[in-house]
Amino acid sequence: MKTHSLTQAIRRGLWFSLILISAIAASAVPVTFQVNMEIQTALGTFNGPAGHTVEVHGSFDAWGPGAVLSVNASNPNLYEGTIDAGGSAGTQVQYKFVINQAGTQVWENDGVGPAGAQNRAFNVPAAAEVLPVVHFNNQATLPGLVAVTFRVNLSVQQEIGNFNPDGGHTVEARGSFDNWGAGVVLAADPGNAGVYQGTANINGAAGAPFQHKFVINQAGTLVWEGNVGPGGPDGNRTFTLGTSPQILPVVYFNNLTNNPGGGIPVTFRVDLGVQIARGTFDPALGTVVVAGPFNNWSTTASPLTNSVENPTIYAGTVNISTVSPGGSVAHKFVLNGATWETGDNRAFTLESPSQTLPVEPFDRVGDLGPVSVSVVAPDPFQVTVSWTAGPRIRLQKSTNLNGQWEDVPGSEGQSSAFFELTFEEQRPSTYFRLIGP
Repeated sequence: MKTHSLTQAIRRGLWFSLILISAIAASAVPVTFQVNMEIQTALGTFNGPAGHTVEVHGSFDAWGPGAVLSVNASNPNLYEGTIDAGGSAGTQVQYKFVINQAGTQVWENDGVGPAGAQNRAFNVPAAAEVLPVVHFNNQATLPGLVAVTFRVNLSVQQEIGNFNPDGGHTVEARGSFDNWGAGVVLAADPGNAGVYQGTANINGAAGAPFQHKFVINQAGTLVWEGNVGPGGPDGNRTFTLGTSPQILPVVYFNNLTNNPGGGIPVTFRVDLGVQIARGTFDPALGTVVVAGPFNNWSTTASPLTNSVENPTIYAGTVNISTVSPGGSVAHKFVLNGATWETGDNRAFTLESPSQTLPVEPFDRVGDLGPVSVSVVAPDPFQVTVSWTAGPRIRLQKSTNLNGQWEDVPGSEGQSSAFFELTFEEQRPSTYFRLIGP
């Protein structure tokens, strides 16, 4: 009987497990999305052969990476994909379709949902479901398009080194006409030296305002124009859409019409001793620049160099003409084209006829961190000295703050050192400090 009861109990347990597994499996229901990209392809917003993809993002994965859709085998304009929608039946899931233009995301506009809701939505079904086909941005017909030609003069940017067409640099016009997406790449105007132009077919009602800016693409690094129009510190350029093809006036990139080489020479200096000692900057391979509105916050235009006499101090002179003497000049130092100083911008008051700024530690960090001393034993007097390690940080000691400091052998690259101090070393006191390269 006991064996029989145990067998029945096991069977009941297995049956319960099967029910539980079935319940868990039923909580994730396959839902298939379908979106028609015909109009976006005609508008140039979506280009599959160029590497663009279509994704669906939504609350089903906390608006995370989403899911990439695949082209339908029988309809090249239709993209579809399936996700497992979690939650109980009837739970609302919000989502939107997104065009990924080889790294640049173009989301559907707000108001694409039912009755003008911000997002699209569906309720989790009890069984697998295929959602109806919709058009991206709900654009089901090809609207009237107006050809708008953008033109920009890059002669000054080429002179100061921000734009180098021989180095793979290009210039683009980006704006609200394609949700600030990839925009249109401009080409050199053969009849107008320094001028680049390109045409975009823009959808909109006559009289509608559109914002835009020009962007220099330095082989992958984007340099946007700054405040070039009305509307505050990030003011954009604007134009009003007409009813027939229109050619916009030639403007200078960043509205800079003269070579800043005629400005006031300012010498910037930055100390990288801490970064070199900590191993976060390699003098043999790294680059240092100063960036500010005087070079459109470029990470390549104003490099600094060191010298044999001062190997940790990098300096360079920049001619500044973007402000008048007495004006404030913002700036930051940048390492390796990507590591910016944190916190607020640095600033100084411009002086004429020339100016050399004080040496500043990068990121305002002027020391190698604290040194802590802990007593191990009182007699003989033993202590452990600890600090934050770095490949070129070493410990020094001295019995006089104003006297001679000695390197502690074997401390470079370490984080602690042990000492058994003699009576002479205890009286007077022994001091410790960290030193860099």
